[in-house]
Amino acid sequence: MKPKAIILRGTGTNCDIETFNSFKYVGAEPELVHINQLLSGERRVLDYDLMAFPGGFSYGDDISAGKIYAVKMNKLSADFGAFIKDKRPVIGICNGFQILVKTGFLPENKGNAQLSTLYANDCGHFLAKWEKVRINKKSPCIFTKGLPEEIELPIAHGEGKFIVEDKKVMADLVARELHALTYAENPNGSMLDIAGITNSSGTCFGLMPHPERNFFAWQNPDRPAAAREAVSAGYHFFKNAVDYVI
Repeated sequence: MKPKAIILRGTGTNCDIETFNSFKYVGAEPELVHINQLLSGERRVLDYDLMAFPGGFSYGDDISAGKIYAVKMNKLSADFGAFIKDKRPVIGICNGFQILVKTGFLPENKGNAQLSTLYANDCGHFLAKWEKVRINKKSPCIFTKGLPEEIELPIAHGEGKFIVEDKKVMADLVARELHALTYAENPNGSMLDIAGITNSSGTCFGLMPHPERNFFAWQNPDRPAAAREAVSAGYHFFKNAVDYVI
């Protein structure tokens, strides 16, 4: 039986179809679900094996990116918390990472307090370009297992600067190798070049770059001509999650 993946969306989400197709290609049975369907009881988070928060601009990024979506999620925090506690894979991409941060699920803490944020890029404007990122081989993150030390992924965000005010929180992230992904050349001013973080079990992962946009080699403008039909780095993020569940 194929693992069931819930692809969560809301007003302004715009990477849901790509995320849906990525999970479908690697053997999952994905379903697009609006946050309102959870709030109404039409769908239930715990009926799924994997979860994804795609990129986009949920609720127009009003107040701050991902904040309104996070407020809606707080009404279902028990189910979301149980999903993560069960070590079912969760990935938040770009706006999805912003949502996970603002719900307090990342960085991991007992009270689900918001310990960090993703703030406006140092350059003061939206960035959309390809970036080289480094995989932390010591990280427990299940999504990055088996990837080479450096890969290339596109970014597309205006609020991607990862900030942690409490030095102890950052020290703990680093000590436990939870900074799973870092920029080779920091494009947005993120502390310690952080591009993505995970929880201690490695099953809840948030990142600003878009793995679904470098799923096939042809999506990369600098691809080798011979690699046109091959899968690329982003494929492995989704395949690893499905393999973990199976």
